[in-house]
Amino acid sequence: MELKSALGAIVVFGSLVGVYITLYKLNKKTPLPPGCEDLKADCEGCHDYACTNNPHHER
Repeated sequence: MELKSALGAIVVFGSLVGVYITLYKLNKKTPLPPGCEDLKADCEGCHDYACTNNPHHER
């Protein structure tokens, strides 16, 4: 019975990995919508350095 459980877990995990890889590749092939090619934040930047919109990241 343990072998069936282990094989079942491997099959489920493998299929989840397969779905993830397939969706990742399909997402990479999807073109960007018009007007979204080079988006920049309109804010001046806050004091949170971890914010990805912080302009200090570009210096």
